[in-house]
Amino acid sequence: MAVFDFSKLTDFSTYHEQSFVALALFFYLAISKKATAKFRDLVGLDPKSPFLKAFVFLHNAALAVFSLVVFLKSTPLVVSHYAANGWESLHCSSAFWNEGFGFWANIFYISKYYEFVDSWILILKGKECSFLQVYHHTGIAIAMWLGTRSEANWLLWVAVLNSFIHTLMYTYFSAATLGYRSPLAQALTTAQLTQFMIGLCGASSGYFYKGCMNESQRFSLIFIQVYAIGLIYLFYEMYKAKYKAKKHKKK
Repeated sequence: MAVFDFSKLTDFSTYHEQSFVALALFFYLAISKKATAKFRDLVGLDPKSPFLKAFVFLHNAALAVFSLVVFLKSTPLVVSHYAANGWESLHCSSAFWNEGFGFWANIFYISKYYEFVDSWILILKGKECSFLQVYHHTGIAIAMWLGTRSEANWLLWVAVLNSFIHTLMYTYFSAATLGYRSPLAQALTTAQLTQFMIGLCGASSGYFYKGCMNESQRFSLIFIQVYAIGLIYLFYEMYKAKYKAKKHKKK
């Protein structure tokens, strides 16, 4: 009787292959959106159908729970390593990565491919994917691929902040699917913008310590910071269009 090798579950090398990343992004950008639209039209899916509503709720609820688990698992690792070894070690030591944080960073990285489903749900509802959403999903997958492959400690800012915000965000989406309209939508968008700016600054810590990062880790950090600047700009433009326009209408 064959025995399953459970060590394969923690072998992330496949997801670090350039071919995997290239194929996943090609599928998302060039194929998946058109294929989803054709499927929607072929089956005559009603955007308000109970089946789609149930699927969307389960998708959002699953990501809310998953994000909470990542936050609860990764945050204590960050706090305990900082308390025992200090700020420099937290950002520069390979021991932090190998003490367990690397596992959760890789799990969170892999989940970024599943989050492509967010875009497909919009299409199933008969809506268009914004440039912001496509930029967001594509950029974070590449950034986390570069970070996990090089075992970069700056990912602690992504794992902790993004998992926390995603817990709130997907909980909000789950409730909205059931018909609840929270008055905190604007506050949630503000929190998203805040996490980008805090992460952008906090991850820069690695620049201030000599020998803190190798070339691959430094490149991955530069990539996500350039990406984050673009993300902040796009989110702020969306924020202005969505919320400031409402204030002007009320006046």
